[in-house]
Amino acid sequence: MMELFNVKPLGKKEQFQFKCTRCGDCCRKIKESVMLESLDAYRLAKFLRQADPSISEMGEMLLKYADPIPLTDTGFPIYVLKTVGVDDACIFLKETGCAVYAARPRTCRLYPITVGPGEDGRDFEYLLCREKPHHFTGGTVRTKDWLRENFKQEDQEFVRAEYETIAKLGWLINRVPEHSETGAIAALLFARYYNFDLDLPFMPQFRSNMDLLETQLTKLIQEGR
Repeated sequence: MMELFNVKPLGKKEQFQFKCTRCGDCCRKIKESVMLESLDAYRLAKFLRQADPSISEMGEMLLKYADPIPLTDTGFPIYVLKTVGVDDACIFLKETGCAVYAARPRTCRLYPITVGPGEDGRDFEYLLCREKPHHFTGGTVRTKDWLRENFKQEDQEFVRAEYETIAKLGWLINRVPEHSETGAIAALLFARYYNFDLDLPFMPQFRSNMDLLETQLTKLIQEGR
C-alpha cells in the first residue's frame, strides 16, 4: 500500500519510533479537527462535572466546550472541540498540559495512531500519522502495546457499533424528504450526543439510541411519501 500524506499503514506487531515531549504542539492549530464521538463526549461530561458545577449532562458540556459542524463526507452534524487564541489551541490545553488528560478524546489518546475499518476479515486498520516529524525520535513503541493501553475494550466495541450504524444511517438520512431534514438532524443529534444518563453505562444507551434513531428516520421517510 502506498504511503500518502505522512500516513503509513501499520501492523499490530510493528514497532515505530515515537516519544511524546509534552510540547503541546499536536494540541495547537486544530480548529474543527478534533471530532468528539459519542463516547468521547460522554467521558468528558462525566469527568468535567466533578469540578464544574455547571456541567451535569452532556448537552451542557457540549455547549461550553464544543462546536457543531457538518461532516463533509456524510452530511452528519458532529461536534468538535472548541479552540482558543491566535494559534487555535485546544480549549483544554493549559500551561500545565491537558486539563482533561484522563478523559481526552480517542483521537488524542491514540495519537500518533489512527484506527479505521478493517478489510479482509480484520476488525480494524491502523495507520501511523507522521505529520509532526520531531515526535518520531528517541524511543521505540510496539503498536500492540500502544493499542492495549489506549484502545480499550469499550472503545473497540463502540467503534465497531459506529461502523455498523453509519452506513445504515447515511442511507436513511439521504431518503428523508427535504422538508423533514431539520427534524432528522435534531433526532440524530439527540440520539448521538444528548440522550445519555451519565450515571448509567454508555454502550447499552448508545445501542438503544441508535435503534430509536433508525425508527424515527424511517418514520420521517414514510410520512414524506
